[in-house]
Amino acid sequence: MGTTTVYLRNNDIGRKLSSLTKEELEELGDRSPYKDDNHSLGWHVPLELHNGNVQILVFWKGRLMRLDQAPKELNRKYYDKYTGKTRKEYEWTILKKSVLNELNGLDKDFKKSLKILKTDRNSTSQLNDKS
Repeated sequence: MGTTTVYLRNNDIGRKLSSLTKEELEELGDRSPYKDDNHSLGWHVPLELHNGNVQILVFWKGRLMRLDQAPKELNRKYYDKYTGKTRKEYEWTILKKSVLNELNGLDKDFKKSLKILKTDRNSTSQLNDKS
């Protein structure tokens, strides 16, 4: 199987994909989300699907990279631009903590929505039992 590239519209002046010529579509198909030149004709290449597997991408300090390559590339100490100091932690450690915190927050929201859904189902079933 080949590679499918998924495009998101980058700005309002981009033309519709259906109105592009074959040459323009081939030019877009040659773009990769891992390169700096991933913009063309007002379109942006955000991710690629390889053989049905989605590559998880992370955005770190203006760079888009695959998650499995992030530990190799983020092997420097983290420079905090707000304080102007280099921290004792590596960039990968900071990214890992922020991703885990975000996942924990999403997990709490998910569990809360399941709990609400469960209580709604119980209350409707009790109303049906009474009637």
